[in-house]
Amino acid sequence: MMLRWCRTIFKYKFVKHLVFITVVTFFIGLPLLSLRYRYTAFDTLWRKEKSQAQKLMRNVNDQRIAEAQSFLAKYDGRGKLTQESQISVGITIITVSRNRHMLDQYEPKYLTQVVGKSLQLLHKAKHLKLSYSLFICNVDDEPSSYYELEPLTRKVPTFNRFQNSSSRLPFQRSIDQTLEKEKEDYAFCGEETFKQNVSNLLLMEDDALPNDDMITVIDHHLYRLGLGGGHPPKQNITFIKLYHPDRLLGFISLERERLPELFCLGLILTTCFVKVYLIIHPVEAKHRKVIWLGFFVYSCILVLAVGRQNFTAIRRMSKYLYQITPAPSCCTPAIVYTKSGFHTISSYLKSVTCKRGFGKDTAIDKLREMNPGLKALLIQPNLFRHIGMYSSLRDQVLDPFIV
Repeated sequence: MMLRWCRTIFKYKFVKHLVFITVVTFFIGLPLLSLRYRYTAFDTLWRKEKSQAQKLMRNVNDQRIAEAQSFLAKYDGRGKLTQESQISVGITIITVSRNRHMLDQYEPKYLTQVVGKSLQLLHKAKHLKLSYSLFICNVDDEPSSYYELEPLTRKVPTFNRFQNSSSRLPFQRSIDQTLEKEKEDYAFCGEETFKQNVSNLLLMEDDALPNDDMITVIDHHLYRLGLGGGHPPKQNITFIKLYHPDRLLGFISLERERLPELFCLGLILTTCFVKVYLIIHPVEAKHRKVIWLGFFVYSCILVLAVGRQNFTAIRRMSKYLYQITPAPSCCTPAIVYTKSGFHTISSYLKSVTCKRGFGKDTAIDKLREMNPGLKALLIQPNLFRHIGMYSSLRDQVLDPFIV
């Protein structure tokens, strides 16, 4: 029975054509595509050894350090980012020394890269609707030995949580103590920034590197949402995430927008494929349902295999194409807070104790669960890249494939 059905199906020229297209796509095209793009179904096919990947990341990191240092050497603009008495968005970089314990004798200089890139973007941005100012928040408890920070304080206003500690003996924290300190650091940096007469806060970690269009995109969307500070916001927003781990942004997810996107992209590609196919191979109307069904299945599998992250990247063509969705849980590398939103978050963080399995991001998620009225959004695609292979939280070198 099955054999007879297969023979009947393969009598159609279309089925033979579709099988050929499928073989070429999934055994030649996509494996080659995965050489250049991550997050495809064939991503692991060309994956390098861990040591090779670390070496490659360091080489790229060194190039970014050189570019940042070159810009910073020419830059002289402390206190000149805005002439406004009221700052629409205060951008604060939370920083702590990385690799102080010389895990492998390499200093990543993430803060130098992030400060250099942020200043460069603010310097180049034209026709902004909102005003911005950049700050550094140093939460290192041994500030006298944080040598990377010192030259940057002459470029950017800096808050220090701890005073000079050269006389204090360093100690090894437990993971619970580290998570609790991270939470306290986060609240401190946000509160210090709001003391600078800012309406909104972009709180970013020192290993979150902004993309080239970060300023123009947030300027457009914050203004559109009424978060400029001059008028009441159009929505009661608590915060807007600007980064979520790419590996968690695929189609296979519980987020409500993902599956509709998959089927919509599948339908768009199906329409294109069917139109082209019918031009090349005209088919009677009674057989066209099979063609539509075949190409729809093929298109949906193709979209899944290419990966949502790669399709979403098309939106980078224009600030108007970026997508705003409800924010998923997890991760705080770069978040814009409204003043009232941060006050709510900060008050809750001060009321809880962080420990293993309950970091500050988990605490924020818990608060959202308890208060469904807190509105949290995510701008996609990501406006930042996470470059932190050297973890300040775990004091170790992370797997380069999850950075």
